[in-house]
Amino acid sequence: MPLTRLHWRIGLPFAAFVLAGSIALLLWMAWMVAREERGQFESLARTNAEFINNVKLPSSERMARQLSEVIGVHVTFRNTGEFIPALNPRLSPESWQAFLQTPADGKCRVISSWETVAVALHSGDDLLLARPQLPFLQSLKHWRTAAALSIFWSSALIVAWLVGRGLVLPLRHLAAKLPDIEKPEPLDLPEALRTDEIGDVARAFVRTREALQKEREQRINAERLAVLGRMTASLAHEIQNPVAAIKMHAQLWGNENESAVTIASEAGRIESLVNQWMFLSKPEPPAMSEVDLNKILLATITTHRPQLEHAQVKAELSLDEKMLIQGDQRRLQQVFSNLTINAIQAMPRGGALRIVAQLQDEHVQISFIDSGKGFSNTALEHFAEFFYSEKEGGMGIGLSVANEIIKAHHGELRAANNTSGGACVTVILPAPHSFLIPNS
Repeated sequence: MPLTRLHWRIGLPFAAFVLAGSIALLLWMAWMVAREERGQFESLARTNAEFINNVKLPSSERMARQLSEVIGVHVTFRNTGEFIPALNPRLSPESWQAFLQTPADGKCRVISSWETVAVALHSGDDLLLARPQLPFLQSLKHWRTAAALSIFWSSALIVAWLVGRGLVLPLRHLAAKLPDIEKPEPLDLPEALRTDEIGDVARAFVRTREALQKEREQRINAERLAVLGRMTASLAHEIQNPVAAIKMHAQLWGNENESAVTIASEAGRIESLVNQWMFLSKPEPPAMSEVDLNKILLATITTHRPQLEHAQVKAELSLDEKMLIQGDQRRLQQVFSNLTINAIQAMPRGGALRIVAQLQDEHVQISFIDSGKGFSNTALEHFAEFFYSEKEGGMGIGLSVANEIIKAHHGELRAANNTSGGACVTVILPAPHSFLIPNS
């Protein structure tokens, strides 16, 4: 398996750490065992010296030999400058001299790999004990060393398991989910709930997936628009001429003829629909000029008066100011017409439509308030989205076109539900003070 894999990148340094820790622990335990052994050797020397003092044993070579055989270490007495050897520890002359000159303070000292302790006796003599220094390997065989190593290695295994479970496994799960990044199905990614760096990676993965899906949807919509654009370009010109002829003949009948007015109104609807399709296929920047919003709103109501009466919808205009702004009159009338038609269709059993135009700082706010059932939560979420419509037979382009036109005027289109019921769609347009003329 390649050493570049994550578990190798983590495991090898961790194994090196465990090895270094084991060596350090062994050295420390060897030092601790040697220290404990020296302490016991010092205690042995003091105990034997106390025994000799209490029993008043003679400081003789025979006594030294007997003590050596009993306690298993080399014993000798130092008596007024003369030395009584029991067992020669086989030291070099220099080391033997240093051994015999050991201070009688009861402390263990190391002389040429030998440990020695000297203790003063009440008789004026000194008791000297010597033994070979404990080998390093023998100190490693102590039960404390084995216990310490077992605890250390067990802890290392637990830490390794926790690291593998908390780091390697989540990353493997994330890697396994990467092929699903373009699938539309819901993604089960519990790592996104974590608060550490893995959680950051998982959340970035989720955001990237959402961005890709959004981009895919936008691409699909763009492809739809491209197809619709080609269709619209060919159909619009074919429809405009007969519609214009129908409107002209209806107007020749005169406004007294109710059928002629209805025909002209319906022909106007067809013409508006064609204009919307033309806008989708070939959007153009607005032809800006000074326009009177009040006149456009009044003309919109007049145009749709037959539809309002047929649907038993009472329209009410509240225009506080005479508002002159810079805009495209034909496009703005198309927006207001779309919003009026949507309001009428939202009240199939009749109702009331209030159109309120207000001045707020440097903005004009025109609200279309109906008494229908209002927007659903889904409709509010997808408001003004191309090809989305909850109406039966709706194509989902009216509000989308209106929104694009208002954006082209550097404005904003908003939607909400009234607390008392019904929907409210608001058009916000910039209106410099130089174009706001109050009614005289």
